[in-house]
Amino acid sequence: MTGKEEIIRYTFKSQLIYQLMKSIASFIFICCFISAVAQTDTIKLNFLYGSKPAKDHRQSESKVFGGLKGGHVNIEANGKVLDFMPGDCPLFPKNKNPTGGFRINNDVYWNTTEDKWTTILIPVTPAQMNHLDSLFNLYQRSTPFDYAVFGMRCASASYYVLSKIGLFERISDRKNVTIHFYPKLLRKRMVRWAAKNHYPIIEHEGKSTRKWEKDKGLF
Repeated sequence: MTGKEEIIRYTFKSQLIYQLMKSIASFIFICCFISAVAQTDTIKLNFLYGSKPAKDHRQSESKVFGGLKGGHVNIEANGKVLDFMPGDCPLFPKNKNPTGGFRINNDVYWNTTEDKWTTILIPVTPAQMNHLDSLFNLYQRSTPFDYAVFGMRCASASYYVLSKIGLFERISDRKNVTIHFYPKLLRKRMVRWAAKNHYPIIEHEGKSTRKWEKDKGLF
């Protein structure tokens, strides 16, 4: 083989490798683009912290439902907020004749300037968003269960809805109620999950005239 032929052969192989690498890079870019397009929607999981009047403000501040172990959880999507709210709040659920259930509101009901809250921004696929929107409409018309002291409440109900669209594992209602008995138990799990997945977490401290629930501690 002459020197000229060897140069031509080397040039051809270099061009072939270049085209191959270019094709691989294009394929990777397309895959990343498709993945980004397929997951463009965002929902919010909002948590209000439990609280009670601070020691020197018991006259000016009012008590709230649940006190330090109270608070609330709701799901926000497409400009609507899905709350699971009490009715008569029986000890045990009356699912055949519920007084509590899901309500759709335009915004969170708490004071976002004065209260302590955390919001987790969760990316979802368009299919998940459509499914969630249909559940909003369905559960507003007909709640699947009653609100009860020893039954579904806002934390377990929110987990139930998000598991329906495939964000979390589906579990039995009994287990759900047990491990998400009040908002803090769900909030701690969700904050760890969001941090692990690098999802944005927005936190806001509450006014000093109230004693707010802390994230520390098992319960």
